[in-house]
Amino acid sequence: MRRSKFCLLLLAAFMMVVIGGFTSCNSKKEQKGPQPTEFEMGMTNQDSIAVRNLVDEFFSLVKQKDFAGATQMLYRIDAKDPKSEPQPLDNDEIAKVMGMLKSVPMESYTIEYIKFSESFENEVLCNVLIKKGNGKDMPDITTKMFFKPMRWLGQWCLGVMDSDHGDRTVIDPLKRDSMEKEYSAEMKAKKAEEKKK
Repeated sequence: MRRSKFCLLLLAAFMMVVIGGFTSCNSKKEQKGPQPTEFEMGMTNQDSIAVRNLVDEFFSLVKQKDFAGATQMLYRIDAKDPKSEPQPLDNDEIAKVMGMLKSVPMESYTIEYIKFSESFENEVLCNVLIKKGNGKDMPDITTKMFFKPMRWLGQWCLGVMDSDHGDRTVIDPLKRDSMEKEYSAEMKAKKAEEKKK
């Protein structure tokens, strides 16, 4: 009798472990990535439009070769106090950005994704066409450019990712492709919805 009780307890414990294993496997499959932050859940289509408009304006100024105007659009935040007010770039940072803009010709760009996380930590990844290929033996020459949009007192401003000052990307580099696909699907759905109206 004692032995059968022990066997039943052992069997019950084994079943709990097996059921727990199935439950954890199922929950892992359902969760695709990190849970959205409270800030991200509060974002609307208007926020996405505002950020896209800032990126459009920046590249429009670059295309017109108004490098000073494009650079004046950019802000930074203090890495030690990320919730502080975004500040315009200082003279050294302006010189560095203007030098980069003058040296890298930018023909066009596409937004690969926009990822919201916190008011001070968001990410836009753009694929920038430097030179069009000939479609045969010379491929397009492209580069990636990260922006760091920040929301301060209800307004969006544009920052540039600066690893020298402790900035790091919001999206893990290994997950950028899936983020790009997710953003692309979201944009297609929004366009289809707009056509219906």
